[in-house]
Amino acid sequence: MKHIAVGGFFHESNTFNPIVTGVDDFIIFEGQEVYTKGVHYQQAQGIVDYFRKRKDCRLIPLVFARAVPNGEVDGDLYQWLKERFFALLEDQPQPDIFVLALHGSMRVQGRGSAESDLLGEIRRRYPRTPIVSGLDMHATVTTQMLEYADAFVGYKTAPHIDAWETGQHAARMADMILTKGGQLSMAAVKLPYLIAGEKSETDTEPMRGLIDELRDVESREGVCAASYLLGFPWADAEENGITALVVTDNDPELADELAGQLAERFEEVKDGFGFSSPAHPPEQALRLALQDDCKPVFVSDSGDNPTAGSTGDNTTIIQLLSGELKHLSESKKVLVAGIYDDAAYQICQASGGDVITLSVGGRYDDKYSQPVELTGRVTKHVASFGPFGSGLVLFDAGSFDLIITSRHIGFTGVDMFEALDIDYLNKDVIVVKLGYLTPDFKEIAAKSYLALSRGCTDEVLTRLEYSASYELL
Repeated sequence: MKHIAVGGFFHESNTFNPIVTGVDDFIIFEGQEVYTKGVHYQQAQGIVDYFRKRKDCRLIPLVFARAVPNGEVDGDLYQWLKERFFALLEDQPQPDIFVLALHGSMRVQGRGSAESDLLGEIRRRYPRTPIVSGLDMHATVTTQMLEYADAFVGYKTAPHIDAWETGQHAARMADMILTKGGQLSMAAVKLPYLIAGEKSETDTEPMRGLIDELRDVESREGVCAASYLLGFPWADAEENGITALVVTDNDPELADELAGQLAERFEEVKDGFGFSSPAHPPEQALRLALQDDCKPVFVSDSGDNPTAGSTGDNTTIIQLLSGELKHLSESKKVLVAGIYDDAAYQICQASGGDVITLSVGGRYDDKYSQPVELTGRVTKHVASFGPFGSGLVLFDAGSFDLIITSRHIGFTGVDMFEALDIDYLNKDVIVVKLGYLTPDFKEIAAKSYLALSRGCTDEVLTRLEYSASYELL
């Protein structure tokens, strides 16, 4: 019987965001809860599903923690998660392998890379036990991570729709180690570039071609995994950048050769990256969308994208729609999804549908925005939405409808619109705090624009203040 320890911490930490990510921001479960709550953590679910089918394997589920991208993680919370992770191993048999579901760009206040710290502690306590892990495509791969782990494999889709498959891939590599009793060889080449996610969607070139080449490499005999780990551009972090990584079946020379080839290939195409949607300053993007005659037209408020760790309370867009562009927005059906402001949510919740004047947003992002005063009324209230249990209100501000959330969550799918009974297909313009559109939104968008707004996820990387030196693509 083989004993497989499984667990993982998943968070993309934006160092330009002042919010400290705490326990209330995470979905945390442990032990046997993985069998009922794993659906909230698809990469982990892929690992668990793989080994549950094996009668010769016994899972040792540890701690799983996942949060919407945000600011750096609270140091005490991380320490508690780590201590709990190892405490759950104390009464268990010696693991034959660790198979983890990690992000790769989780950062902890005062400590830096969570992955480097966790993997280092595993290696200290279990010096001869193999470690295999899946990673997000936007993992920041550090020297320590490469030193401590035996194999990594990253997502191959952006937007990320292959988390479960990546978990399965990591599990297959772990199974090779267990079955053959051998070892895997991993090689990586680091490139000193940062690239915004919205320039590296995998259904557009040159990223599409690069992913095809990864799959070609993986089809070669003796190759277990090939990945481009792009780093996370909204973290001013040591060792950020792009990593070309290859894992082979105990063939270090082949791993080195192929990782070098992948790095060279990235170098060849690096100047070809660009936005897949028309990208404009926010006022221009909104003007174009409001003047279009198709619907719904999507506008991504890309500088304040919570799914890339922004605050979610930047008011640039609603300031424009309620101010200098009000004459255009009043003649259209406009939905803004949305803004994170628990204080405004609480006031709305207690308003009873009366007309109220509300100060909204600008509580956290006071560098690029300020609170905006809106007059209107609540037309719909949802007490608990989604896995994070956020309250939602739909606020009719006259020239547009605004979704206000009580928690820091992403605006990623029509399920939120449906929960609020919004006739979203009949909206002329839908503004979402996103970068590239999710598959949900791509399916219904008649047209889309990227608003290059200022904020914690500014797509124009040269406008951000990095302490380290990178070539910004």
